[in-house]
Amino acid sequence: MTSLTCVATEVITTRQKPVGYAYRTAPATPTDSGWRFLSGSESEKYMNQPTHYITCVLADFALEHPDVVPLLDHPAGSAFERADASEAFEAVPLE
Repeated sequence: MTSLTCVATEVITTRQKPVGYAYRTAPATPTDSGWRFLSGSESEKYMNQPTHYITCVLADFALEHPDVVPLLDHPAGSAFERADASEAFEAVPLE
């Protein structure tokens, strides 16, 4: 069985910033969970560079970021944000 993947910005994966914004889209591939994770501080210029996106195994990402686990059962079209890592995620409209 192939593991589901997610996409996270490299500020989360390599600079260990906490997740500040998470959203789920329709999967792009059969192994894509649809989850996308950002710190929330990325600039538009940063986001426009594909090299800043890292595809991760969702289960591994969840082990490193257990605070996102409660979000993972939500369907495509869901979005969540928080101001800082000490706060709980709150549902927000997907923009």
